[in-house]
Amino acid sequence: MRAGLVAAGVLATLSGCSPEPEAPSEAVTYGQTAQGERSYDPGAGWNLTWQDDFTGTSLNTGAWTVLTSNWDPVTNNCNFGTGELEYPRAQNVVVRDGKLVLVAERTGDNPTDPRCPGNYRSFYSGRLHTKGKVEGRYGKIVASIKIPPGYGMWPAFWTLGSNISSAGWPAAGEIDILEWTSQEPTWMKSALHWHNGGQADWGTGASRGVDLSQDFHTYEVEWNANTIVFRLDRDFVSTATFGHNETEFQQPHYLILNLAMGGNWYGHPSPNAIDLPWGVQKTMEVEWVRWYQPGGAQTLGLTNPGFEQGMTGWSTWGTEAADLSETYNGGHSGSYHLTHWTAGTPFETWTYQTKSGLAAGTYKLRAWVRKGGTFNFARFQVKTCGSCAPAVTNLGTYGGWTLVETPAVSVPANGYLEFGLHSNAPTHNGSSFIHLDDVELIRL
Repeated sequence: MRAGLVAAGVLATLSGCSPEPEAPSEAVTYGQTAQGERSYDPGAGWNLTWQDDFTGTSLNTGAWTVLTSNWDPVTNNCNFGTGELEYPRAQNVVVRDGKLVLVAERTGDNPTDPRCPGNYRSFYSGRLHTKGKVEGRYGKIVASIKIPPGYGMWPAFWTLGSNISSAGWPAAGEIDILEWTSQEPTWMKSALHWHNGGQADWGTGASRGVDLSQDFHTYEVEWNANTIVFRLDRDFVSTATFGHNETEFQQPHYLILNLAMGGNWYGHPSPNAIDLPWGVQKTMEVEWVRWYQPGGAQTLGLTNPGFEQGMTGWSTWGTEAADLSETYNGGHSGSYHLTHWTAGTPFETWTYQTKSGLAAGTYKLRAWVRKGGTFNFARFQVKTCGSCAPAVTNLGTYGGWTLVETPAVSVPANGYLEFGLHSNAPTHNGSSFIHLDDVELIRL
């Protein structure tokens, strides 16, 4: 799926139209010194909204989900749509020495998921993502990564649209920040995939002129509503900039890191052709991942903030029947909105979403609301733990869509927030309703 049925590899070579930039006059020397943390300056006007520096000895599971099968439960396919030869498992994803390490090794176990009969894999490796945990729209996404050398190695750092489970691929959109092939070892290959009457693909890349597998490098995308540009080590800019108006790239995405082998990127080689001998491990090492937004208050995307995918991404406590996504009277944007309502039955309902692994800072929640009738209480709220007292905005009566926001709350590094709509309505009042739409989590 990710390589666009091999289109990314072809397009990355063919689509560039502007000259490759010259190396800066004081370029960093790579591969000749002991590795310390690769420094990175995003430039003026960028605020860090989320990061993981992989400190400690365990993965931050509030931000990441590790895949443990060659069946992908998010996209519902075998071998990730590209015929890759690896079987992801948890023990091949480790945090040590201040780095995330994805470990690839050959196996004779012939593992496969029961939902992928006959798709026996020849390697174990690591794959993880942030879906439902860290999602956002636009900004500068960058990671410091050391990729493994050798034929068949396919390390990748990329994103998928957060609506992938409902929209499918490629209609959810895909941003490939880094893909690498041993056949062009000096190149960071980058690509985009979306739907435009069928599968649409665009590719580019950047070369530093040195084998990228020999050291850590920074790989980044700068993404806004109209353009996408990729950079290697900040100063080496991709051969072309993508100008667009595709909706797939105007919605939240989530992050993916994986170390694949073989597949359509290499023309479906046999497992025996892969440069990974028995008893040898190869690793993809990640020092850090960072997500920046332009200066000022920034929005970190939520899962299904406009309720266009029903209640996906939202949890309910209390009266389940009083919590629904509907089109009645239309949405603030799109067709759907959240409603708290029952026909004359009393209810108490808490509709909420959570975010973990947040950067230290001050946050507040915003949304558009309409409300009528009588409630014992109706609260738009955010809190820093499940049992903590919330920061609350008590909702009034709003005949038209009205923007409301919670008070600001302070969050420590790798912080947690729980937020949403909590209401309680008395009996015999079917005219009591709340409509809520376009929820935003803001970092000030």
